[in-house]
Amino acid sequence: MTYYRMRDIATPPFAYVLNKEEVIRTCSACKMPFQDLEQELKVEICTTESISWDERILGKPMMADHWLIGDESFNKAMDEIAPDQFVVTPIAVVSWLTRTPLSMMTDPGSLLKERRHPSPPRYYYFKPRHQISLDNKLLKTFPPIQCAECRREIPEIPFDFQPIPDPEETRFKVAGLRDLYLEGFDYLFHENIVEAVERVFPEMMLERLVSEPLPI
Repeated sequence: MTYYRMRDIATPPFAYVLNKEEVIRTCSACKMPFQDLEQELKVEICTTESISWDERILGKPMMADHWLIGDESFNKAMDEIAPDQFVVTPIAVVSWLTRTPLSMMTDPGSLLKERRHPSPPRYYYFKPRHQISLDNKLLKTFPPIQCAECRREIPEIPFDFQPIPDPEETRFKVAGLRDLYLEGFDYLFHENIVEAVERVFPEMMLERLVSEPLPI
């Protein structure tokens, strides 16, 4: 049994968190972020598509910086695949914008945009309800360092190593990582539901996480 990590979501559309600095609280000593948000996410959603713009947006998953967001249709579809696996929190969609093809051709460097959706549907942030630890072999190879201030243990794992979850922890359909606090915003999908996730949401880019021999 293994998990698949959602690396990204195909774009456009694009979503940007406008108050990113305010919503993330970090430890003053180790600079690692905390999972719980300090305030409501304020998001701008935009795309370069003006034809069938709604079809590319409604019911589709999006990444707003670290966070998975979606509307009520997305929420219902995901809940059918993985019931009660997310903590779903409303966010504020500050603006819905799209650049028209004409503005892109006449002034591709401009920020000219066309307003859409004066009454946008309600949008939400999706946080995995469950967290799982990293593979113990990985933690032994890269022993965590405890922060003297926040008391969290931070493994110093190089970026070229996959964040392999504990192979014994496979009871959750969806999970986040407990040990890597930057990577902890990741979304891990159990292999039993990956086929359904990819069928319903082909925009999601999923990477299989498998243990590999570590270099000596």
